[in-house]
Amino acid sequence: MKTVIIIAVTALCAVAAAALLFALYLFLISGRRRHPDCPEFFGRLYAHRGLHSKSEPEAVPENSIPAFRRAVERGFGIELDVHLSRDGELFVFHDDTLRRMCLLDGEDGERAVTSFAFDELTRYPLLGGVERIPKFSDVLALVDGRVPLVVEVKCAPREPAAPVCERVYEALSAYGGAFCVESFNPAVVGWFRRHAPEIFRGQLSEAFFTKKHRDPARFALHFLLVNVVGRPDFVAYNCRHRHSASFALWRRLLRMPAAMWTVRDTETLSELQNDGSGDCIIFEGFLP
Repeated sequence: MKTVIIIAVTALCAVAAAALLFALYLFLISGRRRHPDCPEFFGRLYAHRGLHSKSEPEAVPENSIPAFRRAVERGFGIELDVHLSRDGELFVFHDDTLRRMCLLDGEDGERAVTSFAFDELTRYPLLGGVERIPKFSDVLALVDGRVPLVVEVKCAPREPAAPVCERVYEALSAYGGAFCVESFNPAVVGWFRRHAPEIFRGQLSEAFFTKKHRDPARFALHFLLVNVVGRPDFVAYNCRHRHSASFALWRRLLRMPAAMWTVRDTETLSELQNDGSGDCIIFEGFLP
């Protein structure tokens, strides 16, 4: 009888410990419940880095003025990426270096884009064409509130988040259109939590933690543990990984908003629209 009691107590303690750990996990990954209104986020299609195209004769580079103009003309929302240059100018560009988009080799191709002054960046054409890296202010002037924006704030993990966040906030505060912000860097999301709670904010993530990559930062992002820093209003998750347990808990159990990136075909788009995985869908490479 004594043995039975000990087993029962041990089992109850194990169940209680598991329940406590699960409750703690839910607390860590939870977002902000009373988020500001952002109706433009829900039910919209957003062109990833603008409505760009690699096909000739209409080759249009990503994150370029023509790509954004095409998206506006077709009524699509726009997802774009913002960096801060060495001399304090916000510019729209995705990569950390100029190698891929400016076809650069050598030292300049390997330098961090944030180490350039903006005038230096304009020396290099996008994909060897005539377009140059645009200023964020020029993109805002072009869009002029006609379609909503998803602004990804780029900030390397070891860089301080405040300088780029302050400049982005300054630019968006003077902008009259609809927008939200997001970032892979939880320090960026945390900055907007503390200093700009009126802005609809999101944490970017995907299934980072793999057999090849098992560092703690990837673990925390993969399992949305970084949400405790920024308390995001939405999670933007890789659509290919939408069945991961952490995202399923965010979406199905906590019933929080989500964006899906990046959809590259009509079949996946239909699946996402039918299964309700995301409120906002970011697409690329085809015309919905």
